[in-house]
Amino acid sequence: MSLEKLHRQIEQCEKCPRLITHCRTIAREKRLQYREETYWGKPVPGFGDVAARLWIVGLAPAAHGANRTGRMFTGDSSGNWLYRIRNDLLAN
Repeated sequence: MSLEKLHRQIEQCEKCPRLITHCRTIAREKRLQYREETYWGKPVPGFGDVAARLWIVGLAPAAHGANRTGRMFTGDSSGNWLYRIRNDLLAN
């Protein structure tokens, strides 16, 4: 299976009805500071080098981060923390 096909399957996945309902609800009932933004509102595919030595897996729901931006670890404090750690590791 190609990575592109896997990403499409992830975006269309509805195996966890509670999670899907939550993502859609958050996308409708936005946080005030993001009220003018269009939310992604569905499962989020990964990104990066599939041959990387280390994969980092996100856990749902990423309410106003990935659920808003459509990109894992982007738009919330989890991403801020993760990228800071990654940059520190790469610098050493």
